[in-house]
Amino acid sequence: MENRQDPPEDQRMQCITIRNSVVVSKNNMQVMLRDGVEELFIVDFDAIFRNRFNFKIYQDVSMYFEITVMSLPLRIEDIMDSFISGASRIVIPGRLEATALEDYMKTSESLVMLFQNPVVANAFYALGGRAFLTDRELGFPQATIYSFSRILRKPGYIELIDFPRDELETVLS
Repeated sequence: MENRQDPPEDQRMQCITIRNSVVVSKNNMQVMLRDGVEELFIVDFDAIFRNRFNFKIYQDVSMYFEITVMSLPLRIEDIMDSFISGASRIVIPGRLEATALEDYMKTSESLVMLFQNPVVANAFYALGGRAFLTDRELGFPQATIYSFSRILRKPGYIELIDFPRDELETVLS
């Protein structure tokens, strides 16, 4: 039987979600601040499923935490507005056309690609993308991997705590 150990705290990141413009978290934000949490991974359901970005919430939360926002924007303007609103990193879709991918990469190096298509992921990496969101083991040297896997524990991977995988199944595949 394999001995599964939790990764060190610096390789784990708490997730919070936004639904109907309300922040939902299993942990109290004040407690997280008190406990020294510095980074959060935000899943914006409104942006993903209704194309309604919660820029004001990004701005409010980013006053206290560094945030990576999973919003899967389809427009460059939404990426730029997310960064202006305080996001440190933005998770983009993993199924983009080559020209759209090139345009996205011109906006920032702080993009995280949802790993969905290996061809697009390779193009992203070739263009300088160095961060991925996945539940698989990837072979990209010096890449940051945000993992929502229930079983993959590997050095260098950042385990996302309370990631709403089941509710995002249609988006993640």
